Amino acid sequence: MEKMKNFMMLISVTIILLSCSKSMLPTERPAEKYTAFNYEPLSSTINLPIEIKVSALEALLNKDLTGLIYEDNSLDDNGGDNLMFKAWKKDNIKLGFENGKFIYRVPLKLWIKAGWKIEQFGVSFSDYRELNAEIALKFQTAVTINKDWTLTTVTTSDGYEWLSKPTLKIGPIDLPITFIADLVIKYNTETINSAIDEGLVKSLDMKTTALDAWKAIQEPMLLDEEYGLWLRINPKSISAMPISGGKGIIKQTSSIQGIAECFTGKKPPTRTNPYLPEITPLNKYSDEFLANVVSYIGYQYLDSVTKANLVNTSYDFGKRKITITGVDVYGSENKMIIAADVVGSIKGKLYFAGLPEYRVADSSIILKGLQFSVQTKNVLLKSASWLANSGIEKMVAKNMSYPIGADIRETYDMMATSLKKYDLGEGFYVTGTLNGMEVQQPMLVPAGIVAPVSIKGKLAVKLD
Repeated sequence: MEKMKNFMMLISVTIILLSCSKSMLPTERPAEKYTAFNYEPLSSTINLPIEIKVSALEALLNKDLTGLIYEDNSLDDNGGDNLMFKAWKKDNIKLGFENGKFIYRVPLKLWIKAGWKIEQFGVSFSDYRELNAEIALKFQTAVTINKDWTLTTVTTSDGYEWLSKPTLKIGPIDLPITFIADLVIKYNTETINSAIDEGLVKSLDMKTTALDAWKAIQEPMLLDEEYGLWLRINPKSISAMPISGGKGIIKQTSSIQGIAECFTGKKPPTRTNPYLPEITPLNKYSDEFLANVVSYIGYQYLDSVTKANLVNTSYDFGKRKITITGVDVYGSENKMIIAADVVGSIKGKLYFAGLPEYRVADSSIILKGLQFSVQTKNVLLKSASWLANSGIEKMVAKNMSYPIGADIRETYDMMATSLKKYDLGEGFYVTGTLNGMEVQQPMLVPAGIVAPVSIKGKLAVKLD
């Protein structure tokens, strides 16, 4: 009897072992490997608008051009023209900007001594008279920005108007008004043109302004001290718009093209390029600014979220049932692997593979196209086809959501606050507004998931 009991126990244990051996899945763990993360930050445009009040430039010209502008104290020079001539600036020069050109009105006070002289048979006869008059000369200047940041200015006469008309009759000679005007323009145009051109070049020193701004923006900016949020701009090239103006303001906008990146933690190293590149022409500028932020989602976080969503979840398939008792996650090339320990109608490990993707609706990373790994699928088709075709992948995928929106939004809000006016020193400051963000395709790296984020907005460097 005792032998029979032992025999029956042996048969029972054998059946149990055979049963267990049949239900254990011979699945293989997909290799853990990662595609190289070659991240190319998107380029940004940082505008450098320069605004000068017409009144400020007008004041500079009036300061440089004062008093006596021209004088000719000899009656016998210029081939014996019998003229003496003086011109003073009467009132302030008036400056405007129209149709892409600077427009000037230069009021002058004139003194002219003119006459005639005849020598015959050793006898000299002459008669000279003096006159005073007032005239306003008009000029216009075209300005071109050269690729080396110098200015080319071309000032030309644009006519005149009499403020008080002169009349002069010397014996038989009637000196016409047009002759006097031509005389004034002839003797004063070159002098006044030179003064205007020099004044413009002096006041519109674009190269110094652009170089100072170019250097200033390369220093990393601490946007938030508590969280250690830094913005670093690496400029690559610079373009410039033609000079324009309106409503008493002369405007010129340069656009700096480069890479803007955000970092957290310690101050990132400064990448200083001290050389201002040659300017390239820009007929239409873009004011789109993109700050590149790399958001890292570590495997510790991914693992904890996955366990919270999957561990102890059960799935019923008619008379069969499985329960997930444990999970871990890792990467295999461009896909994330979920290794799930299961018990129930089968026992062992199931390996799911899905492509990380950003879901805008809830600012989460999901696993797109989550399926059994190829080897797991093949094993199930042979030993548990009911599970292979059960649609469990979709059930698991519904629970796979890794929220990252809060962290990105926090970075976004800190940037929006800091960039309202960020002082760079030396009178320069950064000002900007943010108007959205976009998460690019996430990638798997040994430390977790990397989600490149582009924060959109407008950014400008201004000078007080």
